Amino acid sequence: MAIIKAPNPKYNGVSASLTFVNGQAETYNKWLIQWFKEQGYEVSEEEKKGTKKATEKAVE
Repeated sequence: MAIIKAPNPKYNGVSASLTFVNGQAETYNKWLIQWFKEQGYEVSEEEKKGTKKATEKAVE
């Protein structure tokens, strides 16, 4: 998962299909992560323990 930080930390709204609350949004979408990086947004990629495995198990 990645946390996307808007240039305006008070921004609440939708950008590129992500909903920002208080300047932050979250996504697993690799295309969106790359797009926001290219646009100059601060992007922090984190992988929470158990989250990926739980998602993989749900798909199986």
